[in-house]
Amino acid sequence: MDRDGNAHNLRLISGKGGAEVQRDTPAFDALGFLQSVTATLDLDGVLERIQDQLRAQVQLSGWIFYTEDDAESWSGGKEDRHRIEYSLSFSGETMGSLILMRGRRFGDEEQEQIEALLGLAAPALHNAWRFHRLAACLETDELTGLGNRRAFEIQGEKWLADCRRQERPLSVLAIDLDLFKNINDRYGHTVGDALLQRVADSLRAATRQSDLCIRMGGEEFLALLPGADLSAAMECGERIRRAIAGIRTTARACGDAVLESDGVVKITASVGVASIGRSTSLHEAYQAADEALYAAKQAGRNRVLAGA
Repeated sequence: MDRDGNAHNLRLISGKGGAEVQRDTPAFDALGFLQSVTATLDLDGVLERIQDQLRAQVQLSGWIFYTEDDAESWSGGKEDRHRIEYSLSFSGETMGSLILMRGRRFGDEEQEQIEALLGLAAPALHNAWRFHRLAACLETDELTGLGNRRAFEIQGEKWLADCRRQERPLSVLAIDLDLFKNINDRYGHTVGDALLQRVADSLRAATRQSDLCIRMGGEEFLALLPGADLSAAMECGERIRRAIAGIRTTARACGDAVLESDGVVKITASVGVASIGRSTSLHEAYQAADEALYAAKQAGRNRVLAGA
């Protein structure tokens, strides 16, 4: 419950009190803190600045912030035995929950410090949270829920930079459904769209949570695999190929191609694989994977081939 009834509607879910308050914490510069958290719309940056201040004020060990639908989470520091959890909302919108951790219990005065600080940060956190949600919508394919071309451009470059910094491999899979136009022509776009959604589900199931799955448009998909060398990427490509080949649905033909009974609709995919070298750009890797995909089509479709 919000102790002060403030408009930011900060709500304490659970917490353990009773510890003495540390008296040697530095003075809190409220104006400097506000300037810091309002200087960016990057949600990661705002959360980090809030936690930096909390560490200084109440000797925090670690923290976790997760969205209301549990779809995303951020964390820092290390887990510890005592936790306090807040539900954060602003202007009637629930943003998510914040868990704070440390080795000793949080005292009543410390909880008041935390709530006052979060109250100051609430408008900036809300702005960054809304900006993050808007960016996520702009980077999501509406039909399949996968990332879109924009996500590949933005997130792909970030992951490439991370892999280079950590000296980890990174691979790209270019995936294209075979003869998909024939399915749309024969069965209609409703059946085609349902198959695209099934393909998206297969991509999610065949890849890791850390991989980025993209619908580039039409029946063309991409998978970006951080930490996967060419051999691991080929294995992933084969898993995807088999999963897509196993998709089955039934539908009546439409237009001039009328079936006497319901027909079984199935689909296959060709996959091209490329691994990113030390000097290879993201688009160069995509082009290499796309060329391998074209070679797979030329070789008879429904297969996985590696780029040069």
